Amino acid sequence: MKTLAKETYQIIRLNFRNLILFELIYRIGAGVILYQMVRAGLKFSLKMAGFGYLTPENAVSFLLKPWTILFVLILAVSGFILVLTEIGGLVTVYSGAAYSLRLSLFQVFAGAVKILIDEVKQGNYSLFLVGMANYVLVNLCYIYRILTHVKPMNFVAGELWQSVFARFTLIVFLAVFVVLVVPGVFTFHGCMIEQKSYQDSLDRSISLLRGRKASVFLRQFGYQVVLAGGFLLAYLGCTLVLAFLVVLLAEKESELVLLIQITERVEWIFLFLAGITAMIVHIALVTVEYYEYTSFQKRKGKGWDFFYLREKLINRRNGLILLIGAGAAVLVCLFDIIYNGNSIRKSVTVHTGITAHRGGAETPENTMAAIMAAVEQMADRVEIDVQETEDGFVVLCHDDTLKRVAFLNKKVSDLTLEELQTLDVGSWYSSEFSQERIPTLNQVMEYAKGKIDLNIEIKNMGNDSMLPDKVLALVLEHEMKDQCIITSTNHNYLKRLKEMEPEIKTGYIIPAAYGDYYSDEFVDVISIRSSFVTERMLQLAHEQGKAVHAWTVNGKAELERLERLGVDDIITDYPILAREILYEDEGTAGLLEYWRLVLTK
Repeated sequence: MKTLAKETYQIIRLNFRNLILFELIYRIGAGVILYQMVRAGLKFSLKMAGFGYLTPENAVSFLLKPWTILFVLILAVSGFILVLTEIGGLVTVYSGAAYSLRLSLFQVFAGAVKILIDEVKQGNYSLFLVGMANYVLVNLCYIYRILTHVKPMNFVAGELWQSVFARFTLIVFLAVFVVLVVPGVFTFHGCMIEQKSYQDSLDRSISLLRGRKASVFLRQFGYQVVLAGGFLLAYLGCTLVLAFLVVLLAEKESELVLLIQITERVEWIFLFLAGITAMIVHIALVTVEYYEYTSFQKRKGKGWDFFYLREKLINRRNGLILLIGAGAAVLVCLFDIIYNGNSIRKSVTVHTGITAHRGGAETPENTMAAIMAAVEQMADRVEIDVQETEDGFVVLCHDDTLKRVAFLNKKVSDLTLEELQTLDVGSWYSSEFSQERIPTLNQVMEYAKGKIDLNIEIKNMGNDSMLPDKVLALVLEHEMKDQCIITSTNHNYLKRLKEMEPEIKTGYIIPAAYGDYYSDEFVDVISIRSSFVTERMLQLAHEQGKAVHAWTVNGKAELERLERLGVDDIITDYPILAREILYEDEGTAGLLEYWRLVLTK
């Protein structure tokens, strides 16, 4: 065991820098491109299925749609290719280390691509399945943790875990899965190093494992348990430090929300690093055992040929062109994610959204101060109301007249933009905001782009109004389709919007739960008074792929009720309070209380 650990450490250490760089660059690049594939495929599949959102209630129907099946198959094939390419890169590094070769980063990437091409040429397609099976088995606990954040998987997992029979069945399935995967553990090296066919490599793997199967599995399992335990302890330690810093530096009213937000992101980072480490160690162990059982290192003959640079297909010039092209594609995709936000998260994560009602708390509504406060208070979305000025500009205002916010008994439509922006719309709330003016929707979008999503309520100005057209034009101009929901009490507006731009998300604001609004093709979101939200109402809406946004929710009991029901978004005047109630856990709150006591002594 000590010898195995020592040799594993040695083959990792020899090319450690380029090994880590390869994994980081490859995982980030592959992840970004895969994200864009999932984003485009999910959006297209939902559209073809006639759903605005994926829910536990419509999941089965969605997955059985022809376009969804095609999307899943394309995604699966892409996943098989990406996993085998990564394994090929790791095998390249470790087999080089077996001959004391220090490989450049370019050689590692070239080896990974060359192996992928070789396996396709030889028709070793079963190796792709074995690669994915190994990947799943090694990363099982991390994959499970990720799926608990994704619907409908979280719902399915929760329901299954309640059943003793389901838990027993799952354990049996995992045992069978292990029995099927372990015999092929050395097939990668047979195919990739010795250039054998898949069947010959599988036979060789089974032969090498004869009498060793249990010990090989237990060693792999033991190492992965130690790694998972190490990352768990590191994550807990990091959380402890973060809690200390939050108590030390943040304002008390936002401590809990800030810590919840930070630890959620830190957990994703730890899962990413743990997944990388798990594969690095797994392939390193398999490589050491493979060479040990075949006595490959003791042979005097020629070793594996690493000089892929001689190959015409991947010479240095072609390889650099390939890497630059792939790098450019990744950068474009990454820029799009940062600039346009995470649309997948809005479609499939279990996160109950929190929308700041007319802006953040303790600010005058529908002002830039309110929008900025919503960002500072970590709301997912801000709800704003828009109207049209006399000279055709789209501005923020809720009431029919300006009497309440500007002490002027006139309508927005009676004044020009220039006249409106001379009005003080902050002093009614507090003298601190005496400089606040009515902002245009264009100003709000310029600020909100990439910072916070918008729920834009178009006030009913009559069916002939051009306000919906102007709002849509601004959304498209700012490229914010994924960041905006356009809502209204006027159904005709929503129909017009969908006819002009089918991909825009629309929400129908209804005061009470009457009528068949669930199956409306022009509506993606049902925005309804929270008291009318029931389990049955949610089920009917979700079955049709509609999200449900509840307004205006400020009490703890109502927040907790809606969270239990599984409402998709809560519109509230107090986003910090809502997040504390919805996402607080005893451990996080306990850490904060501990550090408060320590620091006040």
